Amino acid sequence: MKIYLDLFFIFNIIMDATILMGVSAILNRRTSTFRIIISSFLGGLSSLLLFTSINIILIEVIGIILMSLVCFKYKNIKYTIKNIIYIYLLSIILGGLIYLFNIKISNQFYTYLVIIIISVEVIILYIKEIKKIKYTYHNYYDVCICFASRRVSLVGFLDTGNNLYDPYQKRPIIIVPMKYFDSEKYLLVPYHTASSSSLLKCVKPRSVTIDGRIIHNVLVGFSSNIHLPDGVEVILHKDLMRGERNV
Repeated sequence: MKIYLDLFFIFNIIMDATILMGVSAILNRRTSTFRIIISSFLGGLSSLLLFTSINIILIEVIGIILMSLVCFKYKNIKYTIKNIIYIYLLSIILGGLIYLFNIKISNQFYTYLVIIIISVEVIILYIKEIKKIKYTYHNYYDVCICFASRRVSLVGFLDTGNNLYDPYQKRPIIIVPMKYFDSEKYLLVPYHTASSSSLLKCVKPRSVTIDGRIIHNVLVGFSSNIHLPDGVEVILHKDLMRGERNV
């Protein structure tokens, strides 16, 4: 039984350290390796209390709170609660993973080793996906375009690859689907892609508002061959949110 408790203790320390590093990466929390180790050690000690008569839920709640405070310190209540929530969420993910695979190997050491390897891989993939989602939605904006006779409200995406300017006055161009084009007056702007060259129909709107910020010196281009992320209908210019244009 002693060997089992030793392995169980070490296993929980490693798993807690993995969770804390995951939370640190997802929330961009600055902490030290020393704090992660101490916090994981406390998490390992709390796991041993599961073999006592103390309420399991109480142990888990107190353990997670202590791990959060030791690893990430206390700055304010919102900061701390967010840390606790993410520690709890990653704990649920790893717990569900262990239950899903229901890994059973005759040797207890190898059982824990396999679980640790799989868990670390899953956490790495989870962090990458979360960061990808955060980056994507960080670049979403509410856009209102006032044309000559109408006004449309759309969801825009800030695309760092969109560096189109009209060659006449060097105005940045935002791109919307062709279905919004209904103007008799427009200008043609040449543009190039990796595989072709063409002309883009553009109009000068009365104004463009991006998250409440009014931008006047901009053109709206219309394209029938535009790749849009889910829920997006405007590809914004890379310079529009940098204050480099007249507003």
